[in-house]
Amino acid sequence: MSLLRNITTGLRSLFRREQVNQELDEELRAYQEMAAEEKMNQGMSRKDALRAVRLERGSLELTKEVVRSGGWESFVETCWQDLRFGLRTLRKSPGFTAVAVLTLALGIGAATAIFSVIDNVLLDPFPEKGAGRMVFLRIHNTQESQEAGRGTYAAEVLEFGENNRVFDGITAATGEPVLYKHGEGTEWFIGAHVIPGTFEFFGMPARYGRVMQASDYEPGSPPVFVMRYKTWMERFGGDLSMMNRTFVLNGTPRTLVGIMPPRFAWYGADVYIPETLTRGAKAGLAYSAPSWFMLGRLKPGVSIQQAEADLTVVAHRLARIYPQNYPQSFTVQVRKRVDAVVGRFAATLYTVLAAVGLLLLIACSNVANLMLARATTREKEFALRAALGAGRARLIRLLMVESLVLAMAGAALGTFIAWGGLKLLVTAMPQNLIPAQSVIELNSPVLAFTLCVAVLTALIFGLMPALQSSRPDLNDPLRESGKGVSGGFRGRWVRDVVVVMEVALSLTLLIGAGLLMRSFVALRAVHLGLQADHVFQMGLALPADRYKTAEQRTKFLRPLLLRLKALPGVVDAAASSGTPIYNGGVSKMEIAGKTHEEELQSLFRPVSEGYFRVLRIEFKQGQGFSEAAVNDARKVAVVNETFVRKYLPNENPIGQRVHLASLDTFADPHEDTWLEIVGIVGDVTNDGNRGLQVPIEPEVWVPYTIAGSNAPSVTVRTKVDPGAMMNALRKEVWATDSGVALIHPSTLEDFISEQLYAGPRFGFVLMTIFGSVGLILVTVGVYSILAYSTTQKTHEIGIRMALGAEGTDVVGMVVRTGLRPVVAGIAIGIAVSPVLGGVIGSQLVGVTAYDPPTLAATAVLLTMTAAIACWIPARRAARVDPMIALKYE
Repeated sequence: MSLLRNITTGLRSLFRREQVNQELDEELRAYQEMAAEEKMNQGMSRKDALRAVRLERGSLELTKEVVRSGGWESFVETCWQDLRFGLRTLRKSPGFTAVAVLTLALGIGAATAIFSVIDNVLLDPFPEKGAGRMVFLRIHNTQESQEAGRGTYAAEVLEFGENNRVFDGITAATGEPVLYKHGEGTEWFIGAHVIPGTFEFFGMPARYGRVMQASDYEPGSPPVFVMRYKTWMERFGGDLSMMNRTFVLNGTPRTLVGIMPPRFAWYGADVYIPETLTRGAKAGLAYSAPSWFMLGRLKPGVSIQQAEADLTVVAHRLARIYPQNYPQSFTVQVRKRVDAVVGRFAATLYTVLAAVGLLLLIACSNVANLMLARATTREKEFALRAALGAGRARLIRLLMVESLVLAMAGAALGTFIAWGGLKLLVTAMPQNLIPAQSVIELNSPVLAFTLCVAVLTALIFGLMPALQSSRPDLNDPLRESGKGVSGGFRGRWVRDVVVVMEVALSLTLLIGAGLLMRSFVALRAVHLGLQADHVFQMGLALPADRYKTAEQRTKFLRPLLLRLKALPGVVDAAASSGTPIYNGGVSKMEIAGKTHEEELQSLFRPVSEGYFRVLRIEFKQGQGFSEAAVNDARKVAVVNETFVRKYLPNENPIGQRVHLASLDTFADPHEDTWLEIVGIVGDVTNDGNRGLQVPIEPEVWVPYTIAGSNAPSVTVRTKVDPGAMMNALRKEVWATDSGVALIHPSTLEDFISEQLYAGPRFGFVLMTIFGSVGLILVTVGVYSILAYSTTQKTHEIGIRMALGAEGTDVVGMVVRTGLRPVVAGIAIGIAVSPVLGGVIGSQLVGVTAYDPPTLAATAVLLTMTAAIACWIPARRAARVDPMIALKYE
């Protein structure tokens, strides 16, 4: 009786529901006719009007569903029911669920990790308030490359600070090695002299103690300094007893009054020393004066262009007062603060982010295809739901809830993947190319990004299967007997389209990885003009009070070089100003007997007589410096081939005389500073800051006894591993003068690898990883879809084999079916590859953006991989027993 009562109640409910459905359907049809007629009156054709109305049907169906269910409360209740049903359905398909969640987790996890790097390195690396409006400026010579420019001098900082209309605050710093006694010898800090108001500008109080106050900058006040938190922890173990302790820094006793917070790292300095700017001759505009790095905070609403225009007016007024310090044509460049550190590495990070986006789309395509295949087996379920009154919007919602569940599960697992991957990323990233203040972590903005990506992912991979599976077709699915024809052509073409898109995206990733790989190989093959193997390099910080002249520096360097050459395992040693591959200095220049309209300029580097031998720099003509020429400080010079090509073409450069304006600051006013060219060497990389993509600049080498530096560099060629010589070399330096400190001692190969190759290597490795993961996902996707469709065709295959088809025929049929969308995807990927080349073209060295060998290699790799993925299910299909296949259902 209870069964009969339940059936009766159900029939009554269905009757009432059907009656409501009929009324709503009539209203819907009436609305559609009215809407179509209104659009036709607006000038649309009947075909376009009907299409537009059909696009609105989804929202109408949703409203219809709300009415059927009795209001929004019931609508929310049915969504909850859909969620529980989706969880139950996915739990019943553990294999599908596991593959889908893991695929999405890889894509979402990679996107989360890379966005975390982008957010913490480029978008929000600095902790100070208003950091996004902080900019630095430089004086740019418009006749040179866009990257060229100089910092500001003291008088300029004062003028820009007092006469600008675009900043609500400025600060500036200049650096120098700060020496202090430590153990048997001397160590050094990266020191920054800062101007009044610096710590107020950043708005960051000291973590311990205090920052400098206005009285600390006044003449005659007790000398004090502030230390960076990282330096305090690494060198002094976080010892709080250091507070108010006196250190002798560069010969001056100074009291430590404060330790800054962990994320304060202005100018990358270890210690901060107060200094007041003046317009006097010592601190004014002169090449011998220190260059200050000026930082300003733009007023709200002020653009970069407005700031450049305003500051250029001030600079042109200064150029009339100090014409010797300005080129003939110049502008003031204003750049974001982060650009001072990240520079070209930003392009690498954005390229990697784009690659992650492609990988995420591949993952979405893969899951979408899996869901399309799975939806085919549920056609009867959807047809039955539609027959019972479920509208298309109701079915779409049901499938989208399942997609959202998968996406959220993938996001949860992807967050853990990102957490682990982020640690590896931070380790692999070149630390010298990211702001010291940035903390790369999974913070709130990153997690919000992950949530948005999860929702967007659910829409991307879930919408197409939902739209395809929810089409109202009540006859065929209910009639089909399951003989392997379910879904037919209706779903197959959609899956093929998804495979085409997936393959095209994967090929794009592989092409990008291939181009960066070939570029990196070409980068490593670029001849630097020197031989870095078995060379140790170290900077030396000399006490400024005892080494003020070239003669004083010579008295230290000459015995030091003799000591180093006498060490067992040392082949030769030399001194220079600055580290190899970096320019030692820039100077205006004149050539005797040459008239010119444009300003001539050249790099110059003071070196000892053994410099060219130690680095194995090849002489093209003439000779190097003899020991006598260096000891006697003769006015001779060696130039590179670029200098000859640019300034002395079709002439014999040997014997020509050049004048470097910068040398006048080192010489006696009555001394002749014209130099005679005695040798020409091959080009040597001399702008490592901008990388190997930029052309080599003209360069002049002079004897270090003419002009030197308080921070010279020493290079030593060894017979043994140069890294093993560091302690012995340090002892010889301190034996010569215990007051000298070693700056960044390392092998030259390690130094060059870090400076020139770290950024490109990071981008190449990540692109290769993402390309490989994309290739795996495509392989799994092609295999899964083909294996499923082959299983669906078991009945058809049995008939073919019963009629005499051979196993090879079946294999060929299946492989051709699988490779058709793959080949189409490869063709599309190759067609759009020039767009990719344009994106990463600035990062390529020695290879064009449209590189046929790379295109061919990646296309062959993807085709072979897809062929293997097709062959496995094809081989299984060829082994089907026709009798069993004919019974297959």
